Amino acid sequence: MPKDYKTLAKRSWQITQVSYWLLVFVLVLNTVVLPSCNRDSNAVILGVQLFLLLVFLPGMLKQNIRSYIWLTLVLLGFFMAAVSTAFACTSVFTVAEVLLIVSLFTAAMLYIRWRSRELKQAVTELEK
Repeated sequence: MPKDYKTLAKRSWQITQVSYWLLVFVLVLNTVVLPSCNRDSNAVILGVQLFLLLVFLPGMLKQNIRSYIWLTLVLLGFFMAAVSTAFACTSVFTVAEVLLIVSLFTAAMLYIRWRSRELKQAVTELEK
């Protein structure tokens, strides 16, 4: 029974987009608008974080698999920083940041897998 990888890829792409934009929103809130743990707002840190995320946006919107692969690699660094921050100073935004990074990473990995299989299945059908 063939699997409908197109639907699976579309759903994971949608979850990836929602998680991505929510993560950007939470980063802005946690870094500049409402910094927690007696920290000052820091636009430089936010700029670096947003640059690292926004550099992948054009490829993500084009549904380029390599952009998602690189995004997942960068998200590992975000995860390490977010977890250490969440353990040092737990707040709603730090926990939300960790959860959104995990959600984005998982959805992006599933998108990579299912989109690759969808494309492979399309090539196989063309060869027949």
